[in-house]
Amino acid sequence: MLELSEQDIEAIEQIHQLWIETDLHGDRLDLLQFCTEDVKWMIPFSPVMVGKEAVKPFLLDKSVKNLDTKTEKIEIRGSGKVAYKTSNFATRFVVDGTEQEQFATGTHLWILHKNDSGMWQVALVTWQSSTGKMK
Repeated sequence: MLELSEQDIEAIEQIHQLWIETDLHGDRLDLLQFCTEDVKWMIPFSPVMVGKEAVKPFLLDKSVKNLDTKTEKIEIRGSGKVAYKTSNFATRFVVDGTEQEQFATGTHLWILHKNDSGMWQVALVTWQSSTGKMK
């Protein structure tokens, strides 16, 4: 089995960092630039969304504003043109109409695909979370 190269791991780490920065700037629709056309989002309490067009309404929903996201225990593994990234996260956010900060912690999974141009793209996004405290 071919392991991921250091260059592949660095490229995925860069997508991870840019994703968080994009989300925190409130440019959530721009997250789709990191995804395959047929990306699947499997998020808590929602039906599976398949394809960029299906994900757009979720990303355009401004009812929750992320204030901060921290990740740890990031693991990137894979072979050839397929990889996965897992991490633990802690997010601080506010819900529209309130000023009270809330917190969620959990785990996150991406499955990525390396396209024919050699670019890594997110093909699946999923997470599980619970209320918690930021570290």
